[in-house]
Amino acid sequence: MEIGCNNSSKGFTLIEILVVLIVISLATSLMVINFSSVASIQNQNTSLNQTFNYLSEESIVTGKIIGWVANKNIDNAYTLTNDYELKDPIEGHISHWKKLQGNRKTFKSFDGSINEIDDDYNEPLLIFYPSGENSGGILYIYFNDYTQELIVGKNGKIQSNILND
Repeated sequence: MEIGCNNSSKGFTLIEILVVLIVISLATSLMVINFSSVASIQNQNTSLNQTFNYLSEESIVTGKIIGWVANKNIDNAYTLTNDYELKDPIEGHISHWKKLQGNRKTFKSFDGSINEIDDDYNEPLLIFYPSGENSGGILYIYFNDYTQELIVGKNGKIQSNILND
């Protein structure tokens, strides 16, 4: 028989368990933060898709050209005259623009012109035609840490990209 201490212990120490729990909680919190950012961006795309689909359908049904106008805080839609001047506001248009809060917003048309969206801006950014197409463009929303790029295709579909500054 052996006499003495047996140093071969089975199991984990309290320190080892605490370290594992801390690592798991950090990984979980990072995943939750990233998931909420992705969900927020997805909601923005969905709300703009709803707006653009509604305006496209309204243009097709009424046979009128519709312009989407946005400034820093709110967006509106109007029927346009033959000279592309704002005429009548579109009834039933729901604004989702306030959800897209950033420090600054710009819109780049597919013709290359870039428009800074501020309080005074009152020109149509997108034009919806009775054929179901629109003028298309790229909306940039600048946040502190990144820039969100929303590409509006001429068919109304939106593609979102995150650009690191």
